[in-house]
This record gives sequence, C-alpha cells and structure tokens, in this order.
Amino acid sequence: MMKVREGLKKDVEQMKLQDPNFKPGLVVLQVGDRDDSNLYISMKLKAAAEIGINATHMRLPETATEEEVLHSITEVNENSSFHGLIVQLPLDSIHKMDTEKVTNAVAPEKDVDG
Repeated sequence: MMKVREGLKKDVEQMKLQDPNFKPGLVVLQVGDRDDSNLYISMKLKAAAEIGINATHMRLPETATEEEVLHSITEVNENSSFHGLIVQLPLDSIHKMDTEKVTNAVAPEKDVDG
C-alpha cells in the first residue's frame, strides 16, 4: 500500500509541476453517521492529504432521501474542482435506497471505486 501511495504522490507532484494551479479534489459522500464508516472515511481523508489531494467529506443525514443523495452526486459530477467521488457504503438512511442506482449515478470519469 505504501508503494502505491508513494507512486500516487509523485503523480500528483508531476501534475502540479505541469500546472501550478492544479489541485486534485476528492469528495467522500456519506449518508448517516455509522462509526465504522466514520473511521474508514477518516483514514481515506488522511491518505488523500498525504498524497496531496484536497479531500472533502460531504455528510448527509440519515433522513436523506434517495433523491437528495442523487442530487448531491449530480452537484459533484458537475463541479470541475472535484476530480473524484467516493460514495461510502452502506447508505445509512431511514429511507429505502437503491445502492446500485446511487453508485451508478457517479460520473465514470470521477468514479474512484469503479
């Protein structure tokens, strides 16, 4: 894992050399507040920071509807300052969610997990 991280860090540094204004952006989208998800996300954010990526933790409440989650994904898809999007599973909502529909809503060019 460390070798992969070092390689990614070098890649990001190269991109910044070519374009000093380039700041790779990552969003981790979480629905709900599960402790296991929080721990996993904090590790992802720390790893991103070490590599030189601006990571944002977008948190939606457990009352979020599928429509609200899809709307948030669309906003990230359309925002050029974000280059990657991770949807943290499970989607911890009191409402029924179609996980496949939600994860498939992520634009292919921004799909970090896919």
